[in-house]
Amino acid sequence: MSKKIFLKCFAVSLFSAAILFVMAVFPSCKSTAQAVDEASIAVPQEPVITYVNTTVNKADGKISTILVFNSIKEVTAIHPISRVRYPLGINDYKYDSASTELKVFLPKNVPFKINELAFHIVGEAVFPGVFVLAGIDQKRGDPGVFFEGTKSVEGTDYTYDKASARLTSLIPLNVDKDSFEICWATINGEVTFSNNTQKYRDAYIKYYNDWSRSIHMRGNN
Repeated sequence: MSKKIFLKCFAVSLFSAAILFVMAVFPSCKSTAQAVDEASIAVPQEPVITYVNTTVNKADGKISTILVFNSIKEVTAIHPISRVRYPLGINDYKYDSASTELKVFLPKNVPFKINELAFHIVGEAVFPGVFVLAGIDQKRGDPGVFFEGTKSVEGTDYTYDKASARLTSLIPLNVDKDSFEICWATINGEVTFSNNTQKYRDAYIKYYNDWSRSIHMRGNN
């Protein structure tokens, strides 16, 4: 059973955060982990099936899954007020795994505009986890990456390509089961993409606050 992963967007003062909204389901990496050769990572016997709840980005009008899927199995449009659900057919959407953008073509039976809806997405996730940090403001600094309650190390636990904003796990990160958190800054605030964080709640709060302070100090220079 997939576990929910919560995507949160924050507007943050220098020492405190105000949650603007919670968009979804789910992620991190561990500093003590060793780099793993791709060939030595055992792929699960069954595909990793996960789900993401996301909304339309108010800044650019795009829908991004953040998490990279090999394939999308189901997309359901949901009206957040009435909670009415509208299952979409395979011709009603198009997915780009390079950017994680999901383009939706609403059928006539949906009496709402795209920006009035949220979207429930089910698919086969890439293993180990790969993420595209949509809307990241590279000038604000690097993303914060944490796995199983520990700060991750770039080059050991993950790689990050600034040109594509693509973050790739170097350890066998199962996005449905493992505990992780990824944070990055946008021009509109800060975004946190995570899964199963309650076990290490205090550690994640500390790491997030430390990362957020560094982002704001950088922005004030």
